[in-house]
Amino acid sequence: MFNEWDKLLYLMQQGECVVFLGPELPIAGGGTGLRSAADDLTERILSEVVRSEGESVGGPASLADAAHRLLRAEEGGEVALEMVVREWHSSLAEYRSELHDLLSDLPIRVIVCGSHDPLMEQALVRAGKTPQVRSYNYQGDFRDLGPEATESEPLLYHLFGHVSEPESLVLTEFALLDFLTSLISKTPALPNDVNQMLSSGRSFLFLGFGLRHWYLRILLHYLKILTRLDRQKNRGFAVAVEQEIAEGQAVLFYRDNYKFDLLDLDAIDFVRELSRRWSESPLARSVGSNGSVAASARTDRPARHRPDAPTVFVCHASEDAPLARRIHDALAAAHLNPWLDQADLRGGDDWNDRIETTIDEVDFFVVLHSRHLVAKATERSYVNKEIKLALDVEAMHGLGRFIIPARVDETEPDPRLRSFHFVDLTAEGGERALIRAIKREG
Repeated sequence: MFNEWDKLLYLMQQGECVVFLGPELPIAGGGTGLRSAADDLTERILSEVVRSEGESVGGPASLADAAHRLLRAEEGGEVALEMVVREWHSSLAEYRSELHDLLSDLPIRVIVCGSHDPLMEQALVRAGKTPQVRSYNYQGDFRDLGPEATESEPLLYHLFGHVSEPESLVLTEFALLDFLTSLISKTPALPNDVNQMLSSGRSFLFLGFGLRHWYLRILLHYLKILTRLDRQKNRGFAVAVEQEIAEGQAVLFYRDNYKFDLLDLDAIDFVRELSRRWSESPLARSVGSNGSVAASARTDRPARHRPDAPTVFVCHASEDAPLARRIHDALAAAHLNPWLDQADLRGGDDWNDRIETTIDEVDFFVVLHSRHLVAKATERSYVNKEIKLALDVEAMHGLGRFIIPARVDETEPDPRLRSFHFVDLTAEGGERALIRAIKREG
């Protein structure tokens, strides 16, 4: 019996539930009779092995075994494997999976895919959403950041590579070992914003991951370090097949080490019930048909302080206080920790000491550059002292990554800030650009 439905839906709606889709996620609807998309790909690869070798391949094989067999079956096996995967991926272009369609209607912002099929992306598009499809390339370089994930523009992150970059695909066990080595050694590292989204989660839902697989334990250990999954505030839910639940040792391992609730439920039945409960939940009333959260829900939802997120001092002229508050709220909604005098100074605080200490301790100093701020450059104003303190801290850092001027009008740059790269808040998507600049360096 699962008693956490309401909590799981609440954390999804709050943007604090990360969903992981594994290679064993069953395909429901469509009548293929296959247990998963991975099984389908395995069959395709084995068919190519038979064509190459001219003989039967014997008993059932895993995807990793089949991929390795094809690599050995013929000269140029890598090209043959790439062609099979691409053709298989294209063959699913019109395929509809009930399970993925149900998931696409839920208010999920971050989905991590452990499979190579396009089913989740297609389901999100059918639901009227615009998924941000990104992937990890264990043989590639550091990737740039993407836009902030939202209900209408969720992040769909392919952890084991994407068919658009064949060298990124994790198919064989040797590739899996290389992948784990790259991920853990951070060569390349996951993009900062993906790390931030993962670490912002208070709940993790795993669907389609076999608990018997050794690599899952390594991935969970990595996630545990990244998110402190063992702390009381974080919870994991894993829907497992019946025979795996029966294995007492696995149950104890995941429950004791990762605070997982292992659910003895069929994945499609679990998602159907979750979808039904969401459609009947009062939470769903604040979400539009395309997955966007109503303005009232966004405004009223308090930002949760995240101790591991970058801290940001918002410096501004007093005349720009309303704009500073808006920027403060946008940074908080992006899971950063902004500091604003009008919001964070408490009664009894010594103004000078508190602000000096804060500027010395924060990770970033954002200056709202306006005509009001420039006009105060020749006056006695506390904002000038804040900028001087920040320049002193910047000089000690010596990296040019502490002060971030944000242009709010067409005023010529303050001479004190000309050497820094400005973010243009007057341009479309200016607030997102500021958030990206912080997360890129954070």
